[in-house]
Amino acid sequence: MHELSLAQGVIQLLEDQAATGHFQRITHVWLDVGALACVELSSLQFGLEVARRGTVASEAQFHIDIVPAKGWCFACDSAFSAEQHASPCPHCGSWEIQIDKGNAMRVREMEVE
Repeated sequence: MHELSLAQGVIQLLEDQAATGHFQRITHVWLDVGALACVELSSLQFGLEVARRGTVASEAQFHIDIVPAKGWCFACDSAFSAEQHASPCPHCGSWEIQIDKGNAMRVREMEVE
């Protein structure tokens, strides 16, 4: 369950931001999770509940948005919606593709006091 380590990383990032930004409490956090990021959302939510105890985010509401995966084909110069990592271009069948959106997780925004 790597989601717990992801959650701990998010909380550490929030703690670091609180230290440099001189705020005491985080009330809301918006996370973008890519559809191909290999993150189990219920496990991530559980991990966040555990990891945030006793931190500046202990009472924060976490909002998780799923980012659709998008890819690019170098062979036919086409953009496409990606359903999985290992699949060819739906336009030309080439394997010369790159997934350039929806394969990562990031903290998009936070609200602080």
